[in-house]
Amino acid sequence: MKKRIRAVLCAATALGGVLAVPTGAQAADPFPKGFHAEVANEEVNLSFNTWDAPADLKVHVRKKGTTTRVATITGLSARERECTSSCEDPIPPTTRYFSTGPLKLPDLGEYTLDVEYDGTTGETVLHQDEAALKYQLRPVFENVKASDSVSLAQLDTVVSGDVQIHDPRDSSRKPFAGGTVTRLIGTASTPVTTDAQGHFESKVTLSGAEPLRPHDWAEGWYYVAIDLAAELNGATAKASPENPSVSHRRARITRDATKVTGAYGTRGKVGGTVDYQAPDGTYKPVPAGMKIKVGSETVSTDGTGRFAAFPQFRTDTSWTVVEDSPWLYGSGPQVAVDTTAGTLFSGFTAGVDQYKTVSVKARFERGEIPAGTTSLKVDVQTSADGKTGWTTRKSVDVATKPGANDAAQVETTLPYPGAGYVRLQYAGTPAIHGSVTPAVKVARTLTAIPEFNGVPEPVKTGQPLTVTGKLNHADPAWTPLAGQSVQYYFRPAGTTAWKVMGDSKTAADGTFTKAFTADVTGSWFARYSADATHFMAASRVDEVIVNP
Repeated sequence: MKKRIRAVLCAATALGGVLAVPTGAQAADPFPKGFHAEVANEEVNLSFNTWDAPADLKVHVRKKGTTTRVATITGLSARERECTSSCEDPIPPTTRYFSTGPLKLPDLGEYTLDVEYDGTTGETVLHQDEAALKYQLRPVFENVKASDSVSLAQLDTVVSGDVQIHDPRDSSRKPFAGGTVTRLIGTASTPVTTDAQGHFESKVTLSGAEPLRPHDWAEGWYYVAIDLAAELNGATAKASPENPSVSHRRARITRDATKVTGAYGTRGKVGGTVDYQAPDGTYKPVPAGMKIKVGSETVSTDGTGRFAAFPQFRTDTSWTVVEDSPWLYGSGPQVAVDTTAGTLFSGFTAGVDQYKTVSVKARFERGEIPAGTTSLKVDVQTSADGKTGWTTRKSVDVATKPGANDAAQVETTLPYPGAGYVRLQYAGTPAIHGSVTPAVKVARTLTAIPEFNGVPEPVKTGQPLTVTGKLNHADPAWTPLAGQSVQYYFRPAGTTAWKVMGDSKTAADGTFTKAFTADVTGSWFARYSADATHFMAASRVDEVIVNP
């Protein structure tokens, strides 16, 4: 008789996978890192991350909550994973999964699955409660289809099919009469009821803005994404017909203007209308939601077929205006682009550190700069409310040449002027368009150590010396600042270097205290290094005389 090793594991969900967790009792298990088990409908699939199955592999089926086995499945079939985008990989697969096939049990209900196989020395390894199975009647879709194709000239389609109730005990099926099929197109959900034969049929009038999916059989061809679902006793069946295909119509794009002019870094407006050609040769406005690409910008049409895009001026060029939708083809007029001198800020950051130093940084672009230009002046400005009263605190000269320029990094510091906002601005000239960054708030809370003392004074060598103080912050009135770390510094008399002696946390009333052993005469002070929202603070220097 084989020696038995048993590992009782947590149960899986009916549809999910489970990774078996090894225990100390599994020392002889050939799969110490576990394996993966999942249930799909009435089929159990096991993956050991190997090519070959474990020796004497079995799946035991028990009624949930009992120990009596109602079935044992042996001879699981090996299957390779379904082909994915890696199918063309010249390296052959090294793993397979092993399937029971559809289980045939005498009764419907809930079951628990155990997995058994031989260990490394032939002993039986048993993983109990490896997965759960809901063995029940379930809906199944059949004969699902939609009309072959739709276009902007023909937006009606009919979705139809049959729903059967599948009995796993004998694989028999009967119509799902009076059942509900949920039809989902984009975010629009519509219920459809089956007839006595389980058949359903639903007419759909599309808008042309529905989600599309690519056909597998032809690159560049798409079909309307229609998803169907039916539910019975908590079991859900899903289906998606690979129709209707989208048949594109010729587009005609009419521009409002054939040329636009604007400063480098600004945005121009390109507008117009989009029509499609009907079967009789006439042109009609496209519906709302048609994607149109102008340069690198993609926009959608409104209900009248109009569009408006706002590409950014970068250089003298042309922007192609083209349909960006499988519903349309065959257009692509261009708009000439005249770019004049201008500037552009991006990536602006600003902050203030605990030492009251404001740092600003941004990327500064310049394009189409006129002859004779050698530099541009960028101003660092502050405002109390970020809207009015902007004051220039500092200026930075940025070397600039005529024509195109590589982006420059503007980075500088200035003293903290008080809570408020900061920005960078290039004011511009009549020949060069100016620009400004967004306003960024910079603020921290003021702190202070108004009380600080070392006692007793004087003190004898080797005796306790207690250093105390209090930390406040302006929030906005001065109040105690609790829970903050304060560092203690000492400098022996006659020296210049300060040494950190320790730290402590402030109490609820802002006070802090720490005891030391008196050694030599010298000076003490306390420092609060600050968190991300406060400024640092330092106490007064207190000289303590230490006598022999």
